[in-house]
Amino acid sequence: MTEIPKFIVVFFVTAAVSFAGSLQLGAVNLTVLQTTLRQNRRAGIWVAVGGCLPELGYAAMAIWAANWLGQYPAVWQLIGWLAGLVLLALGIITYNTPNQPLPNASQKNVDNPFAKGLILGLLNPQLFPYWLVILVQFGNYDFLRVETRPQQAAFVAGTAAGALVLLVALARLAHRRREWLLGILGQTNTNKWLGVLFGLLALGQFLKMAF
Repeated sequence: MTEIPKFIVVFFVTAAVSFAGSLQLGAVNLTVLQTTLRQNRRAGIWVAVGGCLPELGYAAMAIWAANWLGQYPAVWQLIGWLAGLVLLALGIITYNTPNQPLPNASQKNVDNPFAKGLILGLLNPQLFPYWLVILVQFGNYDFLRVETRPQQAAFVAGTAAGALVLLVALARLAHRRREWLLGILGQTNTNKWLGVLFGLLALGQFLKMAF
């Protein structure tokens, strides 16, 4: 039986991790849903594409940082604490931001959906520390340790692929179940939930660093 190349395993495991990580409520997810509801499925998919591209850059940065941090473990500790502070600050800001209601379907939105998704992805403070932590965790397993150029490329590509699959699925769901989603989103203050989520992530990060 032919052994599966390691870079293929790295790609699919990374894509699965990305898919699961993207399930949490976030700015890109909500924008994909809202854009699909406001405009159409195609616009929502463009937000998804734009929102996934920054994953590539942050994942590449994580590879470089992991190699560098391997020589300076004290810096790794500092980054861990800083990541918790960033998540806590983001949670407080998001929680206190008023929730913007969805406009009617008849209202037109002239924003560029691809650019909107790209900006939201670039401004996501979780991507770099998230992929850095995942990469370090992969290093604990021989079949997932990212070492060669093909494996690094597979890791980077997998980060965007998993998120894209989920976000496109959300756009399709929003297109098919429009009225149901409008009712749910119209009665829910998503900023409150997102703020609490960031706060919990910050708490988890602090506990991990302390113990």
